[in-house]
Amino acid sequence: MIEVSLLGSFSIKLDGKRLYPDLGHSGLRMAAHLFASPGRLHRREKIADMYWPEMTLERSRAALNSAIWRLRKILCQDPHSNGGKNLRSIGENIVFDLEPWIKVDTAIVSFIAKATTNGRNTASIAELQQVIDLYTGPFMDGDDSSAFLEERERLHTCFVGVAYELLTHYIVQEDYPAAIAICRKVLTFDPYREYFVRKILGALCLNGQRAEAASYFERWQRLLREEIGVAPLPETLDLLRIVRHCETFEDVNAIRAVVHASKQNAFLQHSW
Repeated sequence: MIEVSLLGSFSIKLDGKRLYPDLGHSGLRMAAHLFASPGRLHRREKIADMYWPEMTLERSRAALNSAIWRLRKILCQDPHSNGGKNLRSIGENIVFDLEPWIKVDTAIVSFIAKATTNGRNTASIAELQQVIDLYTGPFMDGDDSSAFLEERERLHTCFVGVAYELLTHYIVQEDYPAAIAICRKVLTFDPYREYFVRKILGALCLNGQRAEAASYFERWQRLLREEIGVAPLPETLDLLRIVRHCETFEDVNAIRAVVHASKQNAFLQHSW
């Protein structure tokens, strides 16, 4: 089994052991491009120009051919690969096909996220959690190539949308530790999504961690002011006041109402 990770840093594993492909920087980026779009035709000339722009057309085509040959050699290491024939040339095009013996994290995330769209979530809890676990960072993190920006944003939106669905499930089950973990994961990569901030503040309080809730808010508010120069939304401040002075059943119920409230497309909300 070959496992390709494009979320966070690029890596390829064969039966759990990491491989270090000799593709060069441009070859790695080309490989990521192909892995992230299985089944799609890519014109050789466009790929060559995209990842070897400093070369002449003839030299860039030669570099592309070499990178494809090296990538196919990596795929051939799996005994089920049939010679790496899922990396195919069709005329002037290249196509990478997914097969049962190769897993690509971005394909898994996209497939599961699609099952949660249009308000008809057909994904299991285990599948939703798999997306959360697979998301170890933005797509091709650290590579500022403009070729990756759109896909990076798309996959991040998939991740946050799945996190919203899973968070809703854990809150309904009153599994506040799991809900807190989901919020922490989202806010690690997207700290200004204030909806998740309110959820974690309330969940911490309901989980008997009121002091941690207040401390978390102070750290987050400092980040908000220093990085983007804005204040928290009024509803976040209202919740914080209840959390800080939570003494009665009415206070607990007010916090519970905020935590258990559902909001259409809430995962799209930012502070700005």
